[in-house]
Amino acid sequence: MEPAHRLRHLPFFEAIASSDEGDAEWHAATAGLVVLRLVDSWIEDGSRVLEADEWALRSVRVAIDEVRSREKLRTILFGILEVLETAAVAEIAALAPRMMAYGQLLEYDSRWSLAEDVYTTVASHTHPAQEADVASQAHLRRGFCLRQMGELDRSLVAYETAGEIARAANDMVGVLRARIGEAKAAMARGNMPKAQSILDDTIDQAFAHQLSDVRSMALHDRSVVAHLIGDYELAIKLAYDALSTTRSPRERDRILGDIAGSFYMLGVHSAARDAYLILAATAQEQYQRWFATLNLMEIAAVDGQELLFEQYRRSVDVRALPPELEASYWLQAGSGFAELGRTTQAREFFLKAISFAEEYELNQIAFKADSALRDLGVAERRRSLGRPLVADEDVNDIATRLRSSREEIGV
Repeated sequence: MEPAHRLRHLPFFEAIASSDEGDAEWHAATAGLVVLRLVDSWIEDGSRVLEADEWALRSVRVAIDEVRSREKLRTILFGILEVLETAAVAEIAALAPRMMAYGQLLEYDSRWSLAEDVYTTVASHTHPAQEADVASQAHLRRGFCLRQMGELDRSLVAYETAGEIARAANDMVGVLRARIGEAKAAMARGNMPKAQSILDDTIDQAFAHQLSDVRSMALHDRSVVAHLIGDYELAIKLAYDALSTTRSPRERDRILGDIAGSFYMLGVHSAARDAYLILAATAQEQYQRWFATLNLMEIAAVDGQELLFEQYRRSVDVRALPPELEASYWLQAGSGFAELGRTTQAREFFLKAISFAEEYELNQIAFKADSALRDLGVAERRRSLGRPLVADEDVNDIATRLRSSREEIGV
């Protein structure tokens, strides 16, 4: 349960306080805050609040109008306001699609705490039985955002709540998606057997109910588990199966990133580089573009391209990264320095990775950084430029297709 005393929309107040008054981020957060507070009043006190306080409504319009550099954000916020003014009854059902779109837009910008607050607003005003689909989806998105913020306990509660709501409504899609969320939380804590068990069952259930999109999601995460336990060829094949059936552009980006990671671990650097270059150029979410850049940085170091390594490293604004990616940055940059023989910087970055990962309970990253620190300087590193082929013909075919895709977009 969330603390009852928690200040409503605290993340928006914090975003405003951390921005310079009058800049783009300040206006965006201010507009979001006043719209959400108006939504609260509208649902709790009825549509009469707009009639009773015309000045407040006008001030909200002015705040949205000040968001001049973000047309999509302006459109969504004005759309929410339009529903408030025109809906015959003050209820969340009419408002939910636009509120969820607002949360998704914030996710695209990796503003996880703000997106989570928007989804919390939807969930808190939604009846779990009468509007189960909206309530379940809001909690699922909350779980995702909280996981990105490193708040794994709260994330798991959100996923479990989503599953309970979906189960009561006989919504098998919602039930299975919540189970996938629970598996992701288990992975983040390093409990691979539990994650594998949940995902194998989910894949079977999705197949039995002919839910191809859910099956694709579960296959993707099952490939992540295979990668984490070192079965990289299986990981590539499972992920490519997921890639071929998903209909979500965002999910395609994530799957492609994981295929790249497994190719890298196999030593097929050319295929990994092709996939990451595609992502860095075309991914819809800022998160995925950051992710690709961090991995291009690491490949450059392993291949002995020190100038390219520094170019990628310096292009990353560490302060803007969410916790999981920031921990990965310290680890991957440390690994890069170690590959290049710069042990002093490597040690510094590995220690930072351990400290940061432990603070946010990112156990897998903490384990890797600690192992890398202990191995530092034990033996001379042997640089490999990667091998072009592997034994599995299906995996080689996937590598060839990636190269063709990269050439088609000209990167």
